[in-house]
Amino acid sequence: MNYFKNPIKFFVSISLFVTFTSFTLVSGFLDKDEDTLPDWSQMSPYIDGYEGTRTLEFYEFLKSTPGMPERQEVIVAVIDSGFDIEHPALKDNIWINEAEVNGIEGIDDDGNGYIDDYHGWNFLGNAKYLNLEVTRELKRLKKERTPLNDEYFMRVMEYYEDEKSDTENTLELLESIEGTIDKAITTLKEGGFNMEFSKLREQIELMDGKYKAAAVTLLTMESLFGVKPDQIVQLKDEYKIKINVLFDTTDTHILIGDDPKILDEKGYGNNVLLLSENESHGTHVAGTIASSIPGIGQATFAKLMFLRAVPNEGDERDKDISNAIRYAVDNGASIINMSAGKYFSANPEFVSDAITYANENGVLFVVSAGNEGLDLSEVQNFPRKYFVENEEIKTLPNVIVVGASSWMQTWDKSKDPDNLTMGFDLAASFSNYSKDVVDIFAPGVEINSSIPYEKFERLSGTSMSSPQVAGIVAIIKAYYPELTPNEIKKVVKTSARRYPGLEVRLRNSNQLVDFSTLSISGGVIDVVNIFESLLMRQN
Repeated sequence: MNYFKNPIKFFVSISLFVTFTSFTLVSGFLDKDEDTLPDWSQMSPYIDGYEGTRTLEFYEFLKSTPGMPERQEVIVAVIDSGFDIEHPALKDNIWINEAEVNGIEGIDDDGNGYIDDYHGWNFLGNAKYLNLEVTRELKRLKKERTPLNDEYFMRVMEYYEDEKSDTENTLELLESIEGTIDKAITTLKEGGFNMEFSKLREQIELMDGKYKAAAVTLLTMESLFGVKPDQIVQLKDEYKIKINVLFDTTDTHILIGDDPKILDEKGYGNNVLLLSENESHGTHVAGTIASSIPGIGQATFAKLMFLRAVPNEGDERDKDISNAIRYAVDNGASIINMSAGKYFSANPEFVSDAITYANENGVLFVVSAGNEGLDLSEVQNFPRKYFVENEEIKTLPNVIVVGASSWMQTWDKSKDPDNLTMGFDLAASFSNYSKDVVDIFAPGVEINSSIPYEKFERLSGTSMSSPQVAGIVAIIKAYYPELTPNEIKKVVKTSARRYPGLEVRLRNSNQLVDFSTLSISGGVIDVVNIFESLLMRQN
């Protein structure tokens, strides 16, 4: 999956581990707390001291607020990787296509072009992985004999070579680190030491020589980077897959089985929504939107429509995204969340037309900003989030672009003793931003949510921020169904929680910047502010 380069917390710092392979003792790991961060994303800065969305406070607010409209059913479509619809936190909130569930198997009972689409559709069929869009573009340009000095060709080639080089170098580094870890583990086993990390901490003061050095290697890795040896192995295996699939030139329609000449094709793919337990991203995003567990799901009552259109590795295709958007609109969704994106697009207008179609039918589209720490006023990514008119950036009326925020205004060791944010402030270290394109920020660092097979896990990324907003929008739509997408977008932005004078670090800047300049709203989404504004308008 290329969810704008998933910002794995330890991968950002992993190259630093090389500096510790000399087995230098690092202080601070002997008394490390295993879990010091609560599920903070829905907390309140005023009550709990965490810069969350105030959703928990909102549900208490509901109980004591007279005059609230009656809540209506709302459907949220999730365009993502696979989904575990049997997860205990999700199974009660699954959208059901009644015509198909109560119809005849193997028949398109509702006539929508998709057979047995009980809870959504899988536009990728049996394909787990796809190549990068830049790989597909490079193949196309070469096939068309594009001149080597063509500006676009050179940009594509440079991006492709950089991606391939980065991926190869990362795999080489991970294999080197794995070798160091294996050596340390072998040494400790030879000495008869218990390999549990809690036991290693207790035993380290009794060790000397090579045994102490080996223990320091493993404990330093866990303390500084929050990663255990098995996670390095897992990441290495993921990068082996990347090497094999991201730069492969096999035509994607061969893997999926669709007709590449028909962009608006219906019925290709299947209704299997989860191909592998590794498809945790979609299940995690869905849980943030509408898990039935308070504190994890924003709209604990919403119904989830599942649209698998993003591969586990590689870039989504414009055809699948467009068709997924149209499916969501035609089958009753009020909100669509897409926690994915890319920097090249073969058919951008086809997706833009689908987003326009959603707007014409009153459907709001929430999308992640991306994880490269870039200013989107200067760099375009896809799906398109704006258009330019008279040299001025104009955003789309039904699109909310979301950046990622942390739980602290300014980094504080007491609030982040394990340095999970890597010393960054309210703006997440990885988040894209723009005063012209990104609408709002939302919690996206160390977000706990559902993953396949009844598990939960913390993940970070604007992929985690976008569903916070989608879930909150679902709450708004449930109580105020008459609001148009643009009206909802407006109240989300005007009700943002702002931080006058707050300066924060940015990944690609040596200077502090005013947080208010990183988005159009200048703040973080706040559910209580939104509903206070809506109630004032109502009264």
